[in-house]
Amino acid sequence: MNRIVHLIVSILFSNCIIAQSGKITGKVIDASSGQSLNNASVTLIEKKRTITSDQNGNFSFNKLEAGTYSIQCSYTGHLDKIIEEIIVKGDDNSVVNISLLVKESGGVVVTATRTKAAGESVASLLIAQKNSASVSDGITAESIKQTPDRSTSDVMKRISGASIQDDRFAIIRGLNDRYNAAFINGAPLPSTESDRKAFAFDIFPSAILDNLVIYKTATPDKVGDFAGGIIDITTKSIPAKNFTSVSVAMGFNSQITGDTRYLSETKGKTDWIGVDDGIRGIPKGIGQLGGTLTLPDVANLTKLFGDYKWGINQGTTSPNFSFQLSKGFNLERKQKEFFGALFSINYNRNFTFNEGERNVYDPGFTEAVQTGKYKDSIYNDEVVVAALANFAVKINNRNTINWKNNFSINTDNRLVKRFGSPDFTSQPDVVQKDAVRWYTSNQILSTQLGGDHQPGRYKTKVNWLASYSNVKREIPNLSRTSYSANLPSLNYFSLFAASLSQFVGTGTMFFTNSDENINSIKADITQPYKFMGNFQSFVKLGGGYQIRKRDFTSRLLGLVPYDRGGVNHDYSLQSLPENQIFSAPNLGLKADSLGGFILRDGTQPNADYDASSALSHAYLMNDQRFFKKFRLIYGARLEKFNQKLNTLRGLNDTIVINTVLTDILPSINFVYALTPKMNVRLSYSETVNRPEFRELAPFLFFDYVTQYTIEGQENLQRAKIKNYDFRYEFFPGKAQSFSVSAFYKEFKNPIELIFIPDLINQAIYNNAQSAEVYGFEAEFRTLLSTIVGINRENSFLSKFTLAANAAYVKSKVTLGRLLNIDSSKLATDRPLQGQSPYLINSSLTYKDHKSGISSTVSVNRVGDRISVAGTYLTADLYEKARTVMDFQLAKFFLKDRLEVKLNARDILAQSLTFYYDVDQGKSFSESDRVFSSYKMPKVFTFSATYKF
Repeated sequence: MNRIVHLIVSILFSNCIIAQSGKITGKVIDASSGQSLNNASVTLIEKKRTITSDQNGNFSFNKLEAGTYSIQCSYTGHLDKIIEEIIVKGDDNSVVNISLLVKESGGVVVTATRTKAAGESVASLLIAQKNSASVSDGITAESIKQTPDRSTSDVMKRISGASIQDDRFAIIRGLNDRYNAAFINGAPLPSTESDRKAFAFDIFPSAILDNLVIYKTATPDKVGDFAGGIIDITTKSIPAKNFTSVSVAMGFNSQITGDTRYLSETKGKTDWIGVDDGIRGIPKGIGQLGGTLTLPDVANLTKLFGDYKWGINQGTTSPNFSFQLSKGFNLERKQKEFFGALFSINYNRNFTFNEGERNVYDPGFTEAVQTGKYKDSIYNDEVVVAALANFAVKINNRNTINWKNNFSINTDNRLVKRFGSPDFTSQPDVVQKDAVRWYTSNQILSTQLGGDHQPGRYKTKVNWLASYSNVKREIPNLSRTSYSANLPSLNYFSLFAASLSQFVGTGTMFFTNSDENINSIKADITQPYKFMGNFQSFVKLGGGYQIRKRDFTSRLLGLVPYDRGGVNHDYSLQSLPENQIFSAPNLGLKADSLGGFILRDGTQPNADYDASSALSHAYLMNDQRFFKKFRLIYGARLEKFNQKLNTLRGLNDTIVINTVLTDILPSINFVYALTPKMNVRLSYSETVNRPEFRELAPFLFFDYVTQYTIEGQENLQRAKIKNYDFRYEFFPGKAQSFSVSAFYKEFKNPIELIFIPDLINQAIYNNAQSAEVYGFEAEFRTLLSTIVGINRENSFLSKFTLAANAAYVKSKVTLGRLLNIDSSKLATDRPLQGQSPYLINSSLTYKDHKSGISSTVSVNRVGDRISVAGTYLTADLYEKARTVMDFQLAKFFLKDRLEVKLNARDILAQSLTFYYDVDQGKSFSESDRVFSSYKMPKVFTFSATYKF
């Protein structure tokens, strides 16, 4: 700890001894195309200093005294521009992005234009948005700061057409997580889940984000495995100046902070950083329990579990806590940027509590006959640790090398207490109480080495990226105790008699470990060329290779009565409380011929699998501009995919999957500039959606909270999708925007999670025959002053920004074969599993630079959506719509060095409810049956950030 304190003090002190000075940085772009202009001449008029922009159009003037400056920028074939009133404050960095107009032939000769710095940067942002090659939406770090969002999944809810399921999984355009692709800094991210194709976006804190963009239409240079969207996370890049910032926050949860919480007696020394130290795992020395081992041998091995604690402790819940330390360096050589580095460490610890009901129904219902009911209390200690280390070397104006690294830990330490009647139709007097200790840890490492180069004299650009990602997901022990008693007296609880399996039983311990690696490399070459008198066209050629490997292992062990081989079980043990029943003296042989509990292995043959995939791709894309207002982006992408999986179905039934598929994926995007501020976009593309390893493996996983199992299917096929898009967008200026979109998608063999007929709450991945999805999106961002017709700068209403986006999505599924049942002729008009019928996001932001006060209130609502699709024997399981409202108030002090925030999340705190849609109305009604309903908390957080 002394070393850690010394390191923090050293980092803070280093900022005091490094000489600070002002800077002006920016980027030069073409006003008509949005493309960066390299080798543009940029002159700082007051200092008579001239430099040229680099291969990405960036420039920087360093070591400037506080004051007001002007810049003149020129580029061949473009009008010169003079930017005035650039204010530099001491050691601050002033960002000025410059857009240059192409010279018109004939007419009045104009040599230069003049503009003010504030207006120029806003205009350049508008140009960048207008000239995107595809339909995309995103959010920047500046906008993220104005929200109470603490994770990437929270941020994503603000983006048009996006929503979040289970607080972590992305839903884009109403399509569930499996239809989206996740990237970080351009490198692919593997699935974080062992039981679904999904990435848990709550792993990354919002504090490390520079921006987040969702691409909704395909271009040849983007991956072809998606249908909803490509989610591209960009972490914070190299800072323009040296800085150190420290942030501390405390949070209050309305349901648990300051109140009693329950937690497992098992506690590791490193739980506080989200890492299990091995105390929960299988003790060393316990191998396979069969073979030559005798019962006395197994009884002796059972005693190795004597240190594992089954008791439940209680204590007072501390406030939520978070801490962030960031440090940025920017070193110069010959008054030019040369080396930059950014380091950040984030720590979050949050205590949550959810209380609700969980109902049990007859699986063969037509009217959902209830057979049981439970009350759940779920306590969770969540730890998130994220470290970032980014480096960049600017060799010269034509060559830059960058190395970006991220490491995150996300851990849930849950205790689930359940009490109720398992079956009040056949056993009305029997009640059951369970306790589940469920520790889950995700660790993700991502590192990327990339370069931007401009060789030769033909403005050729070469980009390359090599990346490695590793995801470790571990459940070191999911243990369960289950007791039963008879009404009306509840004084005598005894072990609930059941066989050893994931679904039922007591004294069970389930262990899983998933280790996945992704290695990838890609490169592309961009060559500008002249077409019909326009120099802004270019052709792009690229290719790459990616290989993934996953090893998955699981094991189920249980402590059962030792009553075999001439040994009699001591049945008096079965009424002991949780902290005593499986203690060391009660394991194995207690005395001569008197047994306690002995280990039994309930692991299924298909509990383990190993899998790999290899993806090679190549593409050719042409971006052509002609007749000033027309732009065509077209080409094709070739993807060859080889997927392998090895596992067992039974003891002697081996499953070997080895598929090779090659897809040619064309796409075309047409953009027509109605005016300099308006675009119309049309696009067509073909994409695919491939099965995830888990969806192919027949491994069965039981989710104790939802009470249903998930199973893979080896015969899954990839889905093929045809995508049609239309979009109108208007950028009136002052960072305001308006857009409307329409889209239509045709699916062949879409993959869904559905219930298995005739089996109790068992779900499986399956291909439907086809599906159609269509929808509409609308988004606007405007100043209140614009609405009421006030154009005066710095008016009161100009400090308010109103933003909203909404989406309406409709889909229809045609069923195919369901295992051995042909259901293709059955009528259905249900939506795709996971598809949301509508999404609504809105926010009102107030920001006054003079007073340093800002405030934001935001609202998010997602329509009812299918969690698990039903069949002709079972109803669809829906997640009920709920409205989430958040609020933030922030104030700067000490010359903008100290920022204080008050955040309120989920102010309405509406319950999270799942229900069986018995009447097939696709929304909750009185005839539907509640599957589960949990109260949600309000969370209030106070934070302070100081920038040195």
